[in-house]
Amino acid sequence: MASSRRCSGPGRGGSGYADRSRAGDAGAFMSVDINLLPWRDAWREKRRRRWRIMLLGALLVGVAAGYGLERHHADRFEAQQRRHALIERHAEALRSAVQAVERQEALLADLVLRRAELKSRLDKRGEVLAIFNGLASTRVAGVRYLSLERRGGLLMLVGSADSHQRIAAQLQALEASPAFEAPSLSEVVPLSQGWQFRLNLVQAGRGGRSS
Repeated sequence: MASSRRCSGPGRGGSGYADRSRAGDAGAFMSVDINLLPWRDAWREKRRRRWRIMLLGALLVGVAAGYGLERHHADRFEAQQRRHALIERHAEALRSAVQAVERQEALLADLVLRRAELKSRLDKRGEVLAIFNGLASTRVAGVRYLSLERRGGLLMLVGSADSHQRIAAQLQALEASPAFEAPSLSEVVPLSQGWQFRLNLVQAGRGGRSS
């Protein structure tokens, strides 16, 4: 009986061996489980570190991309500003050139106007000289010119003469002059000494037109 109890006690016989085996397996399992905790912590820390590195890398990439995009827009804006400044300089130069051309055109128009005025004055002066030269060259002795009025090509001459014969001679001299056309006697008035007459005549080449 005692032998039987010893055999059936703990650590004895097949049942005791099985119990020790199970206890050993459980102890080994617990030992492995406990030994894995530092490895898991290291693995988790490694994952955290890797995540931080990836996050930092993404942040750096985002910052770099944002900076590059900002610089791209800034460069485009500066290039556009330079183009606008260049266009403005060309436009200002063009405006200056246009203003210079306008001034030259105004000066040319003023010169043309002055030339036309000078030519008109010279023509009139030439006509006046031709009239006076014609009257002086055709004046008969005993005839005096008192006034001369001009309306375009029509001349109205008032004078005095010693006699009717002097007036007739003056009319014939004007008819023979190439400076005048169609002289006609319009009035003869007696004076205390001699006669006053009024002549109408046309300047040669004017056809009696009035201005």
